[in-house]
Amino acid sequence: MVGTPSAVLVQPDGTIGSAVVSGAEAIEALVAHAVGERTQLPLHRPQAHAQAQGEPCPDCGKVHAAPPVPAASKVGEPAPEIKLPDLEGNTVGLEDFRGEETLVLFWNPGCGFCKQMLPDIKEWETDPPEDAPKLLVVSAGTDEANRAMDLTSTVVLDQSFAAGRAVGASGTPSAVLVDAEGKISSEVAVGAPGVLELAGAHQTEA
Repeated sequence: MVGTPSAVLVQPDGTIGSAVVSGAEAIEALVAHAVGERTQLPLHRPQAHAQAQGEPCPDCGKVHAAPPVPAASKVGEPAPEIKLPDLEGNTVGLEDFRGEETLVLFWNPGCGFCKQMLPDIKEWETDPPEDAPKLLVVSAGTDEANRAMDLTSTVVLDQSFAAGRAVGASGTPSAVLVDAEGKISSEVAVGAPGVLELAGAHQTEA
């Protein structure tokens, strides 16, 4: 843990049942998950340069000011401009998907919750439902880790999670739909069940 407030879920058998989460919103989601509201699956919160105020960053040892959080785009508003490098180093933007409904999926290959739903995403790619949206994966992590997922959809890298914050996402996995005109057309979906529902997919039984 890198600061307070933060929390982790411990299973009845004494094993760790979640990633460490920080902040009131994530802790509330973790509590909701623990008491049975499974649609609010706890998120893996981005940890790049994350630390309690005034404490050194665990990654680089420096003290960073908290990054400003932009006002999140709302349903019906134009989606924020997203221009990020893909795994080949080419710049990809949301405008490249204009004319088609697009599911923007915020991801991290090191996130345990993402790993759990990866088979569902790959199955969805292989056999998408009728009228399924295009998929744009906005991910953290290394090129190698993202290539190892073997996704066929476009994957772009955003180590700062700026694109996620711009639409109101607070961790991974989460997603939002952007319509053919480039406007936000859904609330941010939290956790695997919500993301798969936006995609029109069905979650694999555990």
